[in-house]
Amino acid sequence: MVGARLYDLIYRFGAPWEVGPREELVELVRSGRLAPERLPRAIDLGCGTGANSVFLARQGFEVTGVDFSAVALGKARAKAREAGVGARFVRGDLTAGAIEGVEGPFDLLVDYGTLDDLKGEARVAMAATIIGLSRPGSRFLLWCFYAPRGELPFISFSGPSRLAPALEPGEEERLFGEAFDIERLPKPAPGERAGCFLMTRR
Repeated sequence: MVGARLYDLIYRFGAPWEVGPREELVELVRSGRLAPERLPRAIDLGCGTGANSVFLARQGFEVTGVDFSAVALGKARAKAREAGVGARFVRGDLTAGAIEGVEGPFDLLVDYGTLDDLKGEARVAMAATIIGLSRPGSRFLLWCFYAPRGELPFISFSGPSRLAPALEPGEEERLFGEAFDIERLPKPAPGERAGCFLMTRR
């Protein structure tokens, strides 16, 4: 898979985004907005080393994590064993029409920083995968770098840049608006060059 070797190398030494379960997801689950009783089947898209997957499994969700990095998935499986949870992890390409070993629909879909890492047709293809894995009533939580391309620095080592672009304002509507109702969450706040969206499949 294109890019997988680079991510394998990054994960061998520790990726900077390995920071534990993400704040917005934790708050939504603990508040009851995302509850395993209503949304039992969850998929973590671009799960990396599995922090979000393990958190969801601990809360009672039936979790599948997907990533294209074998090194990340090895770390994720180790975390799940250590936590004593049954999350399963699958190596796959999220831009493919189908992922072997992954069968939808899912009730909860989570993406932290994978869609915005793709460009052009690959981004459109992953959006199609997400829609294909959902059903009416499914929730999709998307965290992404989010800013107009023209406002980004040419290169950055701490956030989005023109070389590694964010989603542009309105792009979430173009990719998902025909299938999902879209709510932008209050955090990250506008102006932080990041956005978090909770979408509900119609």
